[in-house]
Amino acid sequence: MDKKYKNLVFTDHALDRSSSRTVNRDAIWETVNHPGQKYREAGETTKFIKTVGGRKIHVVANYLKNERQWLVISVWVRGENDQLPLLWQLLTLPFKIVFWLGSWVFGTLRKSRK
Repeated sequence: MDKKYKNLVFTDHALDRSSSRTVNRDAIWETVNHPGQKYREAGETTKFIKTVGGRKIHVVANYLKNERQWLVISVWVRGENDQLPLLWQLLTLPFKIVFWLGSWVFGTLRKSRK
């Protein structure tokens, strides 16, 4: 995936996080260039917050003066957990099914005894 998008440059960490959190580059660009809130963090770091598509997106970035671009360090969505990798979902699915079936059978047996 290309590390540059409009006036943004992404670190590998930011690309990984935006992918795992399903935040597209347009939403990140919108958050940085038209933030609802903007906070100056330690050093050169700035935190941008904006609600895009009903999701409260947070972007941490540094401004690169020489390049006139923002270096996006991290991205997340407030109130949402990261998606689990597909492999992990597939590996845990049989256990979830067994748990669900066990709960259903146990609940049915308990009701029939009353």
